[in-house]
Amino acid sequence: MRLRTFDTLIVILILTAASVALAEGSFGSQHPGSSKAKADTLTGDWDVILELEGNKVAAIFKLKLDGDKVTGTADSHHTGPGTLSKGSWLDNKLTFTLDFAAHESIVVTGKVENGKLVGEFATEGMRGTWTAEKN
Repeated sequence: MRLRTFDTLIVILILTAASVALAEGSFGSQHPGSSKAKADTLTGDWDVILELEGNKVAAIFKLKLDGDKVTGTADSHHTGPGTLSKGSWLDNKLTFTLDFAAHESIVVTGKVENGKLVGEFATEGMRGTWTAEKN
């Protein structure tokens, strides 16, 4: 009887350890293309400076990363509120379009560099640069 109880206890411990390992992704081999959880450096509120032809405009980007898809909003005194569309985060490259009711869309590209977002944007036939710090 004691041996049977001991065997049952060992089986329970093995099953518990295996399910914890599966939940953490540390059991079995990783297949190419399988996605381990990436560090999410994008999600959050960002204080942005857009610079175009010597003029600087402050804005706020609220970004949300879901896998490789980026969604969110933007707001500045110049553009008013807008929404982010066509957002992606692949190989440390950020791309999205900002759509506004009272301003032409802005196509944005960027990357994370030293804890900041940096990149370029295009709107109204012009190109500029931008930087952002998480707040």
